[in-house]
Amino acid sequence: MEAPHPARPRRRRLFDPVHGWFRRLERSANLFLSYRLLPRVPFIDRPYAWQLDHDLTVSDADIPLAGLPPAMDGLRLLLITDIHTGPFLSQRALQRTFRRLSELRPDVILLGGDHTTSHVADFLSCRDAFASLQAPLGVYGVLGNHDHYTEDPPRLERVMEEAGIRMLQNCAVPLERDGSRVILAGIDDLNAGRPDLDAALAQAEELRQGTDVPIVLLSHNPDILFQAARRGVALVLSGHTHGGQIRLPGLPVLVRMSRYHLDQGRYTAQGTELVVSRGLGASGIPLRLGCSPEVGLFRLRCPSDIH
Repeated sequence: MEAPHPARPRRRRLFDPVHGWFRRLERSANLFLSYRLLPRVPFIDRPYAWQLDHDLTVSDADIPLAGLPPAMDGLRLLLITDIHTGPFLSQRALQRTFRRLSELRPDVILLGGDHTTSHVADFLSCRDAFASLQAPLGVYGVLGNHDHYTEDPPRLERVMEEAGIRMLQNCAVPLERDGSRVILAGIDDLNAGRPDLDAALAQAEELRQGTDVPIVLLSHNPDILFQAARRGVALVLSGHTHGGQIRLPGLPVLVRMSRYHLDQGRYTAQGTELVVSRGLGASGIPLRLGCSPEVGLFRLRCPSDIH
């Protein structure tokens, strides 16, 4: 993964990620195609299963964090976001993908939201695949905007917890190894949910126990970056954008999901680093073009160990 780029709170003109006409149109078309039209097509899951098997990218990076305890140096975080269980993704294809990812042997697995497209039942159809995810320091998740489109996010949270996934809805937990820790916080979706960064970081401060160990924030939407930077968060891990999902050579992102041009890759702002993953799944249509599916494998490093 490339080195981080400076990020500025420069908003896209005429773009409102919640109420803007383009986002409303895109959201309506997405859900119509995903659940009214394309599921009627025989074998609709086959194209994306092939793409996952052949095009899935594992983007890795060493990420230096000030204050990281030496015992936590090299901690491996696997970020899997935007899975979008539903008509385009069968449990069989997801199980194959998760088996491949288990070979990476992460210390922690982070699920960055949009676990389903618009029905809890679609997650339940893939529950066994999610339950197979295991890591020494745990599996954690947050909700994304599509998880709220189910109209029953509390139920989705419950079934995810039953599958062994600790949900971080505006709260924080310590990740501990050899008597040392970093703090992992998570918030609800920035646009469709009820995010409470203050609550999550207040709990994170308590868990710091008066030390300056770094805080890692899991947020489906990357636009939380500038708020997180003002609060001293060391690292933000996000998805949501799909990297555009359909990218034409030489052209900018066509489907815009970030208010601040945070479309994919690594960014920095006021000493805070952000990673935006393109995500594993697809929505709207069962295809990615010029924008392969992606998971992220990140090693936390003490700054002195980065050369």
